[in-house]
Amino acid sequence: MRNFISERAQNIPPSGIRKFFDLALTMEDVISLGVGEPDFRTPWNICESSIYSIEQGVTSYTPNKGLPVLRETLSNYLNQHYNLPYSGEDEILITSGVSEALDIAIRAIVDPGDEVLIAQPSYVSYAPCVTLAGGLPVPVECTEADRFKLNPDALQ
Repeated sequence: MRNFISERAQNIPPSGIRKFFDLALTMEDVISLGVGEPDFRTPWNICESSIYSIEQGVTSYTPNKGLPVLRETLSNYLNQHYNLPYSGEDEILITSGVSEALDIAIRAIVDPGDEVLIAQPSYVSYAPCVTLAGGLPVPVECTEADRFKLNPDALQ
């Protein structure tokens, strides 16, 4: 039987967080810190609004960049609270989460064969995203002595 998964994807090792999460599922009375799940229930007003939207048939796809009203609201918020004048029209992109945003950004800037320096320790998704974009992740160790910041000597 032919394997339809790319060699690139097959060669990505599972993350330590995923292994920890799977292990925690087999144990009792464990509070798992392995996956970024919220520690609170969705507020009822959000649930109610979602139910209302479904009942009204508001279930179609949104524009690729996200709803214009949401992008503009975020633009105004960032400007008012942080003095960041981002344009809701062409500088804000709504994604389902940070992993999707990271993947989109890396695929947009990494060409096949590009070397991408990744400070270590790092978020578990950086290297797989680079690999799937055809790039070559290059780990750069950061130490406590350097306050876990990139040291120019380590970049040589």
